[in-house]
Amino acid sequence: MFLIDIIFGRKKIYRLRKSYDRAREKADKIRGRDFRLPVLRMLDQAEPTLVLLEEHKISRFEKARMIKYVEAGIREAKKMMDEEKAVKI
Repeated sequence: MFLIDIIFGRKKIYRLRKSYDRAREKADKIRGRDFRLPVLRMLDQAEPTLVLLEEHKISRFEKARMIKYVEAGIREAKKMMDEEKAVKI
């Protein structure tokens, strides 16, 4: 179990952290405050769950549920940023 977690489990969490950080940097660069704040709120809701995934031992079921929650939050934030780009054009 420990070996499987090292090989497969942490890699997905690190990838999630990387995509979260990229989305956060992209959101910080948005000029308009009206567009930036909802995106940052969406990302701020997902971050505590991501930190929990990184720091604590969690059952496989809970881990899968939390990963889906974080992925959904990042996906929604990216969608909001894309919509903001479409409005500007």
